[in-house]
Amino acid sequence: MKKILILCLFLMSFVAVIGQSKHILTETDKIKFLLNELDKPESNIKFIRNGEEFSGREAREHMQKKLDYAGSKIKTVNDFIDHIATKSSLTGNLYYVKLPNGTKVESAKWLRETLKKLN
Repeated sequence: MKKILILCLFLMSFVAVIGQSKHILTETDKIKFLLNELDKPESNIKFIRNGEEFSGREAREHMQKKLDYAGSKIKTVNDFIDHIATKSSLTGNLYYVKLPNGTKVESAKWLRETLKKLN
């Protein structure tokens, strides 16, 4: 009887851990989320890179290329924001997001705020 009880407790614990792990996002999932948020037509944002405005889709494509080039150097969503999505690697100029109301926000700030939607 004790063996059955122990086995049941073990199985219940295992099922609880498995159930929780379904809701844990990987760092890659978080990066993909941010890239998708840039490209949402309903967000109607502009991305400013080196003084020039780009669509969200163009911003996503640019960041995806930078991410692909960086490869395994980018391990976390914070790495992505800090090393891919914050500034030009050529000029050092910061990236900005222009909101529909015309407000310009540093891309790192916008991305970190956007990331909070996952919580």
